[in-house]
Amino acid sequence: MIDPDFFGCSGKLSFEETWRLASGEDGRGPAGDYSVSQAYGEVITSIDRVHRCAKDWDSFARIALNHAFGDVICAGARPFHVMLSFEFGIDTPANERKVCSEAFAATLNAKGIALGKCHSSLTGGVTAVTISTMAVSPSMHTPALDRGILCLSRPIGAFKLHYLQQLGIDTSGSPLSSILEADPNPDFHSQHWSHLTDVSGHGLIGAVATAARLYGLDVELELSPMVAISADVLTTPVECLQNPISSYDLDFDGHPVEALTLLTLRETAGPYLGFLEDAGQAKEIAADRGVMIGRYQRGAGGVKLSWQE
Repeated sequence: MIDPDFFGCSGKLSFEETWRLASGEDGRGPAGDYSVSQAYGEVITSIDRVHRCAKDWDSFARIALNHAFGDVICAGARPFHVMLSFEFGIDTPANERKVCSEAFAATLNAKGIALGKCHSSLTGGVTAVTISTMAVSPSMHTPALDRGILCLSRPIGAFKLHYLQQLGIDTSGSPLSSILEADPNPDFHSQHWSHLTDVSGHGLIGAVATAARLYGLDVELELSPMVAISADVLTTPVECLQNPISSYDLDFDGHPVEALTLLTLRETAGPYLGFLEDAGQAKEIAADRGVMIGRYQRGAGGVKLSWQE
């Protein structure tokens, strides 16, 4: 038997509803089978799939788009064109589908980013959106990494706080999860990072291990509870937000569970991770560049961890 939710476009909505959702404005906008954009020079592209992570559609749109833009922002590029593919699940009644698409259209309009082709379908699971981003004017070049420090743009765990709040768990004493919806910190991004990436789907250790293997670095992570945005991040378990440590093929046996939580926590619209060549004054300037979490040097692509209470 062929499951229509996983076979081609068999799960597509009706033409009329697809037209309304694609335009976000009762059919007044473009909703064809292709989109057109004007760009000059090199174009950076990225694609992300984000499951519904907020009851409020406007919050979901802002969080999902910030998450999707992270990759191209790391390349120093400016998003200018987006294509969307909605998979509406059992959590979204028919009368809310248009509300969802309008929230994405409004967020993109506020950011001055064009909405191109928009696809939609039905699924038996939770609503999700796939976001294809095009960006121009990239400024990052091939990194030349030798020795330096690692810094986060902010502590880890804002998405976990948001998730707990959505479940009705009181985290009111913690920093506001609205930072998931905020634009990137210009002070952090204005620094001369040798390499910049974001901590998202594969967590902190995924971002670090990828850079270590790609550029031949040995990384020493120096973590503590201060790297978590709130104590709730370390003390309130949410198993579905953790990646299995065994999936990284790295040996972290014997380390505290708090350290493994910070390493493997899945983030959406997570913090950025910067690699900064050490000019001999790293300790003095680190405070201006976010949260310092370790050091790197030329090596074989390994990652070591230290934990300080």
